[in-house]
Amino acid sequence: MDIEQEARVYGLAKKTQFSEALREHASLMELYLRDNLHRSDELDNALRSLQAAVLWAEEAADMHGIK
Repeated sequence: MDIEQEARVYGLAKKTQFSEALREHASLMELYLRDNLHRSDELDNALRSLQAAVLWAEEAADMHGIK
């Protein structure tokens, strides 16, 4: 494997790890919110915002990479 291919594999693995951890933490946050807040429009807005944050973070990772 050449150095460029190795770098691509490493970058993809790092991005995959980031995405999986991000989604796991977001799922835990969603569960925490659902367990501790009453069903309401505000809760629905918070959950939509959390989902949007995950999608924006993944987009940032795609566009700019992972630190």
